[in-house]
Amino acid sequence: MENKIAVFITVFNEEQTIGDVLSLIDKSYDVYLIDDGSSDKTVEIARKKDAEVISHSINLGQGMAVLTAFKLLTKKDYDIIIEMDGDGQHDPREIPKLIAKMQETGADVVAGSRILGSNYQEVPFGRNFFLPFLTWFLNKLTGYNISDSMCGFRAFRGEALKKVKLFFDDIAEPEYIASEMWIKFAQAGLKIANVPITLSGRNYGISYKGKIFRYGRGIISAIIRAKLDTYKYKYKNEHQAD
Repeated sequence: MENKIAVFITVFNEEQTIGDVLSLIDKSYDVYLIDDGSSDKTVEIARKKDAEVISHSINLGQGMAVLTAFKLLTKKDYDIIIEMDGDGQHDPREIPKLIAKMQETGADVVAGSRILGSNYQEVPFGRNFFLPFLTWFLNKLTGYNISDSMCGFRAFRGEALKKVKLFFDDIAEPEYIASEMWIKFAQAGLKIANVPITLSGRNYGISYKGKIFRYGRGIISAIIRAKLDTYKYKYKNEHQAD
């Protein structure tokens, strides 16, 4: 039996690229556009491409857009859920690589890896320096062997996301969700695999996560809050047992 597959794309003012991205997605997949308060023609273009659009009335941050997708799609019984960006940096034609890796390894989550991809050296110096360190740190905290913790091109088993749905309303840092996500996936015992992806240059616009130091500060803050939550819940559960 074929897998029921959904692709969700988080966007904020991506009218220059979203049409091309949607055109490259396999027509057998259900496509959802999570619009985080765009003020341009992103939504109009997506609807013309037959994507189902879910819009935030204001800009809440990419992490909140991801959570909106998780909450919606875990109710629809998809076997596999793909996350990707709408700025043209992720190639939809690589989606089958993520799915094949999931089937090959039995992983609950497959993380696309720019570091394993052949063109990783083309990324900015700050990210090239900071990303491996951050990923190493998260691996130490979680016991995972993720090679690229911040890449937004991922595949999730629908059943695995249902196991962690109680975490969806408990995210401390909505703009920098990835680090908290890995910590909470580890707590739930989800299995992770990596697959190399290529990364195209951004032809239009800028990253809305901010400069590398603000980005790094936000991620570290999210990690600290997630670990504090872990200790808080552990303490609470132990004392309730007493």
